[in-house]
Amino acid sequence: MNNVDRQRRRLALPFLALPCVLLGALFVFPFVQSISMSMTDWFGTFQTTNWVGLQNYRDLIADDLFRSAVLNTLLYFGLSLVVLFPMALFIAWALLRTKRSRSFFQLAIFAPAVLSVSVAGVLWKFIYNPNFGIINTVLEAVGLEALTRPWLGDPSTAMLGIVIAVIWHGIATWIILILAGMDRIPTELNEAASLDGASNWQVYTRVTLPLLWPVLSTLLVLWFIQSMQTFAFIYVMTNGGPYGSTEVMATYMYRMAFEGRMFAYGSAMAIVMTIIVLVISLIGSRMLRSDRFDS
Repeated sequence: MNNVDRQRRRLALPFLALPCVLLGALFVFPFVQSISMSMTDWFGTFQTTNWVGLQNYRDLIADDLFRSAVLNTLLYFGLSLVVLFPMALFIAWALLRTKRSRSFFQLAIFAPAVLSVSVAGVLWKFIYNPNFGIINTVLEAVGLEALTRPWLGDPSTAMLGIVIAVIWHGIATWIILILAGMDRIPTELNEAASLDGASNWQVYTRVTLPLLWPVLSTLLVLWFIQSMQTFAFIYVMTNGGPYGSTEVMATYMYRMAFEGRMFAYGSAMAIVMTIIVLVISLIGSRMLRSDRFDS
């Protein structure tokens, strides 16, 4: 190591010290404390806490409700993935080519994002209301009474109803990120493809999407992490019901820890969720690294 490298390292140390302290205080220490708590039978009272080792994790494996919550979390991720990304890609592509009224469309798409999650959740509860909600009212007005139903009270439609509300509220963020990725694609490539006789669809599928893949793969990892942490919309709109059909890992963990006062059991769930997110993040990072290498 030469003198220049040593000087750079000395200069970097003060700037790295504060982030390292914050990382240790806000992530490492709570994580280690949660691991320790998950290996006890702590119920959040002043009673004696006993060391139980991995018993809470063995109970998790045998817990049918937890397995159901994991499947519901994956269902939430899959449903939202199928709806969110094609829609965000299409809207971003359309906005990129819209010259007139572009500001109006951007405002219309981004307006829901200013609402808080609780307000948006309550709003959609009114929309889905079986008695006076706008969906059933419109269906009855056009003679489709047979399709009316309690959307959030029916296990077959409750999760989809939540996914639609979540996408309506947050799609603007993903559109912005995809637009930023599209803006980085050189226009000369699209123009060259058009001059070679490619249609707009061919330019989109054979030029734009392949070049956009590094951005999309990053967004996919981010969306998976966000799906694992989803809580507020489900808590406000269905509270995990009906019959547990919308119960995801985060809501089940909250219910066990803070309503059932099984803090040690809830800590074990939190550790499992954290490990899943870290593993997926590492896999995503490796995929991105290989994408950059291939490109």
